[in-house]
Amino acid sequence: MGNWIKFFLVFFLALTAALSTFVFYKAYQPVSQWKNQAEQKVLAAGLLEETDRAEVFNGTEAWTVVYGEDGAGTEKAVFVSREAGAGKDMKEIVLKKGVTAKQAVDAVKNEKAVRKLLHVKLGMEDDEPIWEVVFKNDAGKLNYVYVSFTDGKWQKRILNL
Repeated sequence: MGNWIKFFLVFFLALTAALSTFVFYKAYQPVSQWKNQAEQKVLAAGLLEETDRAEVFNGTEAWTVVYGEDGAGTEKAVFVSREAGAGKDMKEIVLKKGVTAKQAVDAVKNEKAVRKLLHVKLGMEDDEPIWEVVFKNDAGKLNYVYVSFTDGKWQKRILNL
């Protein structure tokens, strides 16, 4: 009788693990497709010669940010809109001509107490490139700060969630 209980316990644990893996795989599949499509679009347009990575940014509009180098070896980020035919399909920026991710985090740390930095992402808000800095403060509250890529000033703050 004890062997049957062990068998069913192991079987249900394995089944749960398999189903969880399948659900997470299927849930991530659209994001993976957006990233791959954006990389192909950027390469086909000739904006980048090779791509390093792609990230999804969801602000007021959804963008996929593709990082890489152009033919001259200049590091760029290309923003690809997910809204087809929006007239602003792709926008590119040279990464050295703006604020770095570290500088954006330092700008936030100068004004707010950052206990745990969750992520820093490049994004687009109101047709302007921004760094989205997400962190938890000393009280454990979630905070979003948008720092301008061009001048390093705060654009938007969502504090103490």
